[in-house]
Amino acid sequence: MTLATMTTTATVAATTIKSHHKEAAAIGSGGGDQHWKKVLYSRQGVADHYVPPSFLQDLRKNVNLQKYELKDCILSSTALTQEMCSIIIFIVVFLYLDSGRPQLSIYTGVTIVVITLFLYSSLILSSPSNDVLNELKSAAIFLISGLAVSPILKTLTETVSTDTIYAMVTIMMLVHLTFYDYGAKAAIVSTPVALNAAIFGGVCLASRLSTTYDAFALLIFASDIFVLSSILRRRVQLASDNWRIYLTVVHLIISAILLYTACPLIYLYLFILLLVCINFICPLGFYRCQKYKENIYGPWDEAVIDETIDDETSAATDHHMNDDKRQQQLSRQRPQQHRQLFGHQSDD
Repeated sequence: MTLATMTTTATVAATTIKSHHKEAAAIGSGGGDQHWKKVLYSRQGVADHYVPPSFLQDLRKNVNLQKYELKDCILSSTALTQEMCSIIIFIVVFLYLDSGRPQLSIYTGVTIVVITLFLYSSLILSSPSNDVLNELKSAAIFLISGLAVSPILKTLTETVSTDTIYAMVTIMMLVHLTFYDYGAKAAIVSTPVALNAAIFGGVCLASRLSTTYDAFALLIFASDIFVLSSILRRRVQLASDNWRIYLTVVHLIISAILLYTACPLIYLYLFILLLVCINFICPLGFYRCQKYKENIYGPWDEAVIDETIDDETSAATDHHMNDDKRQQQLSRQRPQQHRQLFGHQSDD
């Protein structure tokens, strides 16, 4: 190939590229936007990634954005506060039972019995089924089975060191706090995982107690604080926000008193500081950060099915199907009526 031929070929290619660029620029500037269609099966003289000027006209920001008041943010944080207080109460009860003082263990056991009776009676009275006999049967089965397996639980982790047990309990309680249902609709929420983690932590601590009855008492208290109390709190808090505040204050007072009597004072100070962060600083930060939230919606989003339209369509479809069935039944009944009529006439 000669030099002249190569020069001619390069000139033609450059001219073709320039013409394509001019066409794309004309369409992009609005001159040919009226002829451009949002289809893939037709060649329109532009690149596949071409975007018309009207693309951003359908842009919407913060559609159906829900803004929360500071009061709502603080009230929502009380659910986490109550669950943290429940864990602290459970840990302090374990320290009481593991203190080595028989009198303190007896007082703690009696208190657990009273709490268990109160929670069971409250749940039975507030149960919508009002099936008291079955509720009592379930409670009796749980108590008997717990007492039967307490000797096994006591010797379950004899070969495991105490530090390892405490580390496992800490991890399980963090898992419980992470997956617990605080009332928010999130993918991370899992009530079975949270409950199993808390009960497993209680079993690990019960295996460190010296007597079978102490292990049984701690196991019962674990079911009280993580199962029965959680159900009762959820039912009570549905009545009004005032009950949520009252329950939070009660949990805070009990936790503070137990920490003051069973642990060094530094733990109480750290607990108060943590509560201030959770109940005031974090809600305040969330409330102020709402103005920076910006969700964008446009033609690039996936299609969302409108459930109301789907329900109306299904209802209309069911109505038409019922009409078709009625017509089929009528068409079946008409020949039978004609046969009966002609049969009577022939007999006459």
